Amino acid sequence: MRRNALLLVSLLFVAPLATASSEPGMQSFGHSVTIDQPVKGDVQVYGGAATVRDVIDGDLFVFGEGVTFEGKGRVTGNVIWFGGQVTNGEGRIGGRLYSPTSFESAAAAMTRNAVILSLLVVWLIAAVILALMSGRELRLSSIEVRSSPLHCFALGLVAMTSFVLSAIVFSYLIPYLVGIPLLAALGVFAMLTKVYGTIAVFHAVGTLVAGSRTRDQLARRKWLRGDLAMVVVGLLILGAIRMLPVVGPLVWGCASVFGVGVALATKFGRREPWFLVWRPADA
Repeated sequence: MRRNALLLVSLLFVAPLATASSEPGMQSFGHSVTIDQPVKGDVQVYGGAATVRDVIDGDLFVFGEGVTFEGKGRVTGNVIWFGGQVTNGEGRIGGRLYSPTSFESAAAAMTRNAVILSLLVVWLIAAVILALMSGRELRLSSIEVRSSPLHCFALGLVAMTSFVLSAIVFSYLIPYLVGIPLLAALGVFAMLTKVYGTIAVFHAVGTLVAGSRTRDQLARRKWLRGDLAMVVVGLLILGAIRMLPVVGPLVWGCASVFGVGVALATKFGRREPWFLVWRPADA
């Protein structure tokens, strides 16, 4: 199944690279080909091997049993192959060598980016709903992130560590049926904390990048004003960073830590104490 999928990708997206030339070239289906005289144009071999003993003034596309260079054989363009090996090709390829590894890496990258984009769409929907329902709370949490970033980050680290340790403890209570509701409650609370806090971080990033600096500047704007706009701008910025291979997950992880910290620090934007505050009785 995987080989057939790669074959389809190569036929749809890679083969046109070898057919872009206006020269006639050569095509072969179902058998091997030996190039023992110069060929002006692209050479395509499906279901066989290619032995190159002379010059191919174009691209070489082989899907089958590999490529072998002999004598004065060389390719002035690209060599695109899938199946078998390329033998004795050092210094004989004028363009680039596209191997099955590059096809698999491209397919993996396309899959990874599609998953990330799908998750970003889900984040966008949740951010829009929360910004419309609780814009004031998000704004207060955003102010907390920008004014006390170290406090939010430290609190987020402590909270996430506490979540993990609590989950481990509750897992030992599963045989007694007590741990199941405790784990479920902990999971729901941790998820709500992460979602709200991360969206608050979106608001903070959007405000830092696109927020107005003065009331006059805000009054002159027709766009990029309001909590919803700041949340969307921050999501687009962090989403673009998330697409990067190594830096993206690190930045997104830090944003999650900040988010959990600010959600707990502000009690989801309400700025109320988590527990009852002792006050002396009035005389």
